Amino acid sequence: MKIAYLSLDRGVPVHGTKGASVHIRELAKALTACGNQVTILAVNVGEALAPFQVKIIEVDGSGSSGEGFPKTGEEQALSEELRLDLLQTAILERLRALHAREGFDLIYERYSLWSAVGVRAATHLNVSCLVEVNAPLVVEQQRYRKLTSASEAKAIEAEVFGRADALLAVSQGVKAYAVANGADLDRTFIIPNAADPFRFHPAVSAEPVEGIDGSFAIGFVGSLKPWHGIDILLEAFRRLLRRSPDYHLLIVGDGPLKDWLKSTIQECHLERAVTLTGAVSHDRIPGLIQRLDVAVAPYPFMEDFYFSPLKLFEYMAMGKPIVASRIGQLEEVVRHGETGLLVQPGDPDALVEQIERLRFDQSLREAIGRAAALQARNYTWETNAGKVMDIADQLLGRRAA
Repeated sequence: MKIAYLSLDRGVPVHGTKGASVHIRELAKALTACGNQVTILAVNVGEALAPFQVKIIEVDGSGSSGEGFPKTGEEQALSEELRLDLLQTAILERLRALHAREGFDLIYERYSLWSAVGVRAATHLNVSCLVEVNAPLVVEQQRYRKLTSASEAKAIEAEVFGRADALLAVSQGVKAYAVANGADLDRTFIIPNAADPFRFHPAVSAEPVEGIDGSFAIGFVGSLKPWHGIDILLEAFRRLLRRSPDYHLLIVGDGPLKDWLKSTIQECHLERAVTLTGAVSHDRIPGLIQRLDVAVAPYPFMEDFYFSPLKLFEYMAMGKPIVASRIGQLEEVVRHGETGLLVQPGDPDALVEQIERLRFDQSLREAIGRAAALQARNYTWETNAGKVMDIADQLLGRRAA
């Protein structure tokens, strides 16, 4: 099958360190390994740091960043409309030209704010369109950033959810959101994040990390965003240090809370006990996770928790004992006491208790790690690609009929 894979979010470079970037690359590779011919069309390719065998075409969405356009009030809304028109026109024209030469069987779009390119192109080209939805983007933009053209953003989202041949949600929370905003329940499927078992496995060699040797290492991998619970983790770590100086905290990633985190570490005189790597290439993540004794996913409480944490599946595939918040997909995936330990979201004392439990019970750490690695075999990119193809085959079969 020939697949046009659309990635139209400027904030997600295909060759990037974000979880979203990893998702694009890993799924595209897995779809290719299934025997498909995949062409990625992206507005932000990024700089390739490792060989990548999937064809990528960078589409010039001139003006899509909004640069040079008015920035406030009603003019900001006009800016977004102009940005959208320029980008979608560029993508549609490029898709038409490529389709005339390649003959795509399927359009697969990673849904991004303001984009209805996939469903519109599918109508023009008379092909099926699958749309992957990773978050309630309109809600995220309103809650954490700024959304001046809310009515138009919602209208575009409703168009995408209503016209896509199928929606692939990463979690039950995202599926519920999509269905509540125009998606057909019977055409909305859940495909969570995953890990590559050939790169993430218990036999990986640990990467040396200065200052950690001899310590009990606790670690977090991911972007430093407010909803990831970094503040909760840091408070729990301070309480652990009061009990013993033998703990070390390794935080792998970058993000909006980086400056806050650095200043807090300095104010609390934790420089020797905490290591911040900043953003690192995905190739280094397995070795850094291997250096951990316990991996954490300390999410705070949220009424509408919708995440599918990539870190969770990579921790599991590495065979690491996990302490995670009892919320959303984490609670669905982690079996408490068997493949990880679950705690109340937002409770640093609960984190302390379960981390200490693992520290002083080596047999429990080992048993949970083994069980987690075994369970992780159900969450691979190859498995996800197979699910995508099963859905695509059904669509093509109906279209042919």
